[in-house]
Amino acid sequence: MHPFRLFLLSTTTATALLAQGTPPPAGEEPVPLENFIVTAHPYGRNQAEIAQPTNVLSGTQLSLKQASSLGELLSGEVGVSSTWFGPGASRPIIRGLGGDRIRILENSTGTIDASVISPDHAVSIDPLLIERVEVVRGPASLLHGSTAVGGVVNVITHRIHTSPPADPVNGRVETRYNSVNDETAAGVVLEGGAGLLAWHLDAYRRETGDVRIPGFAQSARLRHEDDHDDDHEDHDHDEEPAFGRIPNTGLTADGAAFGLSLVGRSGYIGFSFSGHNTFYGIPAGAHVHHDGEHGHHDDHDDHHDEDHHEDHDDQGDGHGDAVDIDLHQRRFDLQGELRNPFAGFTSARFKFGTARYRHVELEDGELGTVFSNRGYDGRIELLHAPVGSFTGAFGVQAGHNRLNAVGAEAFLPSNKTTNRAAFLFEEAEFDSLIWQFGARIEDQDIALRDGSGVRRDDRGTSLSTALVWKLGDGWTLGSSLARTQRAPNAQELFSEGPHIGTNAFEIGDPTLRKENSAAIDVTLRKRTGTVTGAVTLFQNRFDGYIYEQATGRGVHVEEDGDYHFHGTYDPESGDLPEYRYIQRDARFHGAELEAIFHLHESDSHHLDLHVAADLVRGRSTEDRTDLPRITPRRLRAGILWIGNGLSLGADIEKVESQRRVALLETPTDGYTLVSAHAGYRFAFGRATCDIFVRGTNLGNREARPHTSFLKEVAPLPGRNVTAGVRLSF
Repeated sequence: MHPFRLFLLSTTTATALLAQGTPPPAGEEPVPLENFIVTAHPYGRNQAEIAQPTNVLSGTQLSLKQASSLGELLSGEVGVSSTWFGPGASRPIIRGLGGDRIRILENSTGTIDASVISPDHAVSIDPLLIERVEVVRGPASLLHGSTAVGGVVNVITHRIHTSPPADPVNGRVETRYNSVNDETAAGVVLEGGAGLLAWHLDAYRRETGDVRIPGFAQSARLRHEDDHDDDHEDHDHDEEPAFGRIPNTGLTADGAAFGLSLVGRSGYIGFSFSGHNTFYGIPAGAHVHHDGEHGHHDDHDDHHDEDHHEDHDDQGDGHGDAVDIDLHQRRFDLQGELRNPFAGFTSARFKFGTARYRHVELEDGELGTVFSNRGYDGRIELLHAPVGSFTGAFGVQAGHNRLNAVGAEAFLPSNKTTNRAAFLFEEAEFDSLIWQFGARIEDQDIALRDGSGVRRDDRGTSLSTALVWKLGDGWTLGSSLARTQRAPNAQELFSEGPHIGTNAFEIGDPTLRKENSAAIDVTLRKRTGTVTGAVTLFQNRFDGYIYEQATGRGVHVEEDGDYHFHGTYDPESGDLPEYRYIQRDARFHGAELEAIFHLHESDSHHLDLHVAADLVRGRSTEDRTDLPRITPRRLRAGILWIGNGLSLGADIEKVESQRRVALLETPTDGYTLVSAHAGYRFAFGRATCDIFVRGTNLGNREARPHTSFLKEVAPLPGRNVTAGVRLSF
């Protein structure tokens, strides 16, 4: 965990620093207060004036937290954990919600990849050269879509300039090394402009080996079961359990981007073209090989008692085939803004992104399943001038994804999904009160591309209201209430086949209805004084929460692709456990705490103590059972000293054991991770150099995140030392 530290910059200063990529002068970090963000608000406000809790990573914090995946980059943030499918693939989980309930954006448009489909599919963003990440915790569906019912993660790359660069040429060069997997990474950003023209170039490369761990890759429970089976069957496995490393977890990644903008007093227009490639291994034991293509079952008795089974994670014996994923994406973005376009409006904006995505899954070097996606995501916003005390925006959004899946893991039929939406956001400020209201109407159309003519059309309405009350002396009280409708996606409706990423045979339900949720947040913040921070209470009730439930049956997949069901799932049979998408009423509730104790403040030195904690519980209110893979309670504490360009810090994170599990789901033990970091910044001429070193998991402890499908076969990395240099000019 990195120190929790927030920055308050004036709108002009923040915009200039983000646009120019210019770091603060050596030894002159901004005053620790609040960050100016734009993801949750069309005009942009600082964090204290937004009702929803937010996280922001940028600058030195972002450098210290760097990881090979977006999920791991954010996993130390309050309220955020990750799916951890090895270094190559990891998505964020917010307050126990993940998958298609978390909207991941790149510069406010969708990522257009296949990461929602399976936890072993990577998000098509490498964090190495990103400028900033903004996280909105809780429902943020009004501006960004019904799939943001759990929150939004917006990655800002600044490849399209929105304001003129201050210098003809500026940029940064960065290189880093990780000891835990012998990672070497390097990247360069160059940008500048002349007159009305602004340009951007960046390129990066990352290469790693297998991840080192403090003990066995398999958990003690799994090894004990294997030993018991060996004794009972009087034979030994051909392979010894992996020790000291997680096999097949190396990766290579590279990419580049070019952007060009025309910026003037009346607005801007610009485009960027980017490419991202990665080749990464899936941890051994994550996949169990099944020959043949997707077929049809020969057992028509699909009825089962759903009231006595729950979701579980069974990882098999850990001796699956070596599976690698070769991923490529090419993306084009176009953005623009016209200021004061016509009477009554202050701004007209548009953002459009389109991409071609493809990844190939290789099984022992042989071609396996191919996933491809071609799509776009675009939005237009009109910001109106003040009408009395009200300001606001309204707009439209449209997206389209054409997904193809061919091969042994084609559990989801090829389909195309089209979304269209209209939204409204209004805000009024009355002395010490800020009131916000929003509405969104969204239509989703899914059509199968298998010649069956099957299609599904849903329309949903989302509403929210929020209030921020400035109490005085730096105190604010924020509350938000949201009602969101989310239509089931293609995977939840039409899956039917072996999904090796989750080691399950998944079956969708075309009769699933829309998922309705009602969420409330209450946040008390303090921005000034010896102690600053925030405490949040939240609750989200779902009517018809959609999730996978194990039926207790096993599915045997034949070599020709046909399959049939067995009455009871037996892990030793080589069958897959059957999972069905079902709907149950459910409730998520919890609390989050962030606090900074400013032990010493002067013009040149700061000494702060940081404390953070979060907890969430998710239960089916119908079955009165716990939901699977819910983040355990976590507590973090750290100390940070900054002075004269030097920073020193240490952190400790304690993750509790998770015993509140779904039926047949395995519990996990708690763990404690200790880290420390040091950095030095110095200037020469107009350039600034940052040297940093960070040690994580210094106690070399075994840590198995409960949110991971691979917790039984792939723990978190062991002791690691990261060293890096960044030169900004």
